[in-house]
Amino acid sequence: MASHTTSLVRTALGATALAGVLLVSGCSFAEEGRMRTASADATVAGAVTAVELTGVRRGSVEVTPGSGPGVVVHRTVHYRGDRTPTPGQQVSHGVLTFSEGCADTCWTDYRLEVPASAKVKVGNSSGRITVTGVAAAELDSDSGDVRAERIAGPLKVRTSSGDITGTALNGPEAEVRSGSGNATLGFTRAPDSVSVTATSGDVTLKVPGAGPYRVDASSTSGDRDITVPVAPEARAALAVRTTSGDIRVSAP
Repeated sequence: MASHTTSLVRTALGATALAGVLLVSGCSFAEEGRMRTASADATVAGAVTAVELTGVRRGSVEVTPGSGPGVVVHRTVHYRGDRTPTPGQQVSHGVLTFSEGCADTCWTDYRLEVPASAKVKVGNSSGRITVTGVAAAELDSDSGDVRAERIAGPLKVRTSSGDITGTALNGPEAEVRSGSGNATLGFTRAPDSVSVTATSGDVTLKVPGAGPYRVDASSTSGDRDITVPVAPEARAALAVRTTSGDIRVSAP
């Protein structure tokens, strides 16, 4: 009987020890998998004429006009593990580019203050893009909403999935392509050329009402509502096409 009791005690102690090992191991795994954040701000003092932030795997990007010829960079890096990533940037011939400085398990949120005269190019795989008050913009997102405001020059936007919104645009031309999502553009000055293509989503285009405009609008499945002055020989051309969705072209 004593031998049997001793065996039970040893079994209980062994189970307790194993549970302790598993608990410690579990804490270790949780610590290793915990997401950390770090700030990685910088100031680029030299004159910048163009900003290119492409190949961003994940994270939001916000670009606003700053007060100087350089760029103020605000970054929040999200990562795992004990090693803090070291993102960087460099300027070559007036073009500012970036490096994330981390592996596939991390991502970075960007907030940039750039010269209003700069041309901006942004591309990411997942995350919101917002660009305001620059000379020109080329924006590309695989998944995420894109917003452009007060763009003075040409605008190009492409999304595979996400809404596109352009407000207070006064550039001469805009080219927008959306795979899945609504596209809404509003101009404060009559553009020379606008092209909007959407596979699945509504398209709303607002332009100054004086016109006239040469309008080419077609939807495979959806309604069309064109209320701006139209003339076949007009210099300003508006082309809007959607496979599934409504089209509205009007004055503000």
